[in-house]
Amino acid sequence: MQNRYFGDVGDFGKYGLLHILSGSNGGQVLRLGVVWYLYPDEGHNADGKHVNYLLGNDPVFRDCDQELYDKLRALLFDDHGQLIEANRHTSSAEKSGLLPEGTVFYSKPLSYSKEQSFSARVSLRTEWFDKAMATTVSADLVFLDPDNGIECASVKRTAPKGPKYVFWDDIDAFVKRGQSVLIYHHLGHNGSHPEQVEGKLMQMNERFGKGFEASALTFKRGTSRAYFLIASSQHKDFLRERLQKIRSGLWNPHFIVHEKPCYTCDDLSGADPSTSSG
Repeated sequence: MQNRYFGDVGDFGKYGLLHILSGSNGGQVLRLGVVWYLYPDEGHNADGKHVNYLLGNDPVFRDCDQELYDKLRALLFDDHGQLIEANRHTSSAEKSGLLPEGTVFYSKPLSYSKEQSFSARVSLRTEWFDKAMATTVSADLVFLDPDNGIECASVKRTAPKGPKYVFWDDIDAFVKRGQSVLIYHHLGHNGSHPEQVEGKLMQMNERFGKGFEASALTFKRGTSRAYFLIASSQHKDFLRERLQKIRSGLWNPHFIVHEKPCYTCDDLSGADPSTSSG
């Protein structure tokens, strides 16, 4: 996660999804924990610039979650329709009630300096993660929001871009505590998007299959992003029902839900570039 993404069209989908899965829109409430994996803002691309969906009260977006839409618009735009850049920060999400009451946040940035040694980077990340675990110990559902997603073979934990990834043993730690886990993942170019989703679901089913249920959602607006949900045995029945609500409700035009490895779903690589985001 980078602060410059706050409030873009991808964030609208992210917060809407968290509302549904946590039960804030009805049903049994799951206490939510958010670990931002906050990375310093970069400026090499235009990611995060697409916030105009908040102008014009477009029912395609606003009808999905009117309260969320209106709060985001009030945070990002003044009365003259001018963007308030100073509010583009994760602290805005924490202080404004965008997420359910009782949500706990771990907001400490994660990055390395060029001067840091290998051992210093290991220590920094270990301490950072231990505090993330302590902060979210009371949560039922933990959302991990790395900048890039789940680890890849080419980037090590201590590499300069290591903080942009969540690693499998990070996920393991939450699952072993009996918590359900939602993970953001940016889809790449190594295969079609359905193939990438299927591959990650197969890894999760192999890793967490006993007592847990893995599913995924791809968000169709903006850049190619997916969310992987690992539902614990105590949560999986009503989390499955909430995924079905996404399929049959107003969020359906924005999400594709994959509960099993998928061979026939549409490839999303042709996402509308007019709504791309970071």
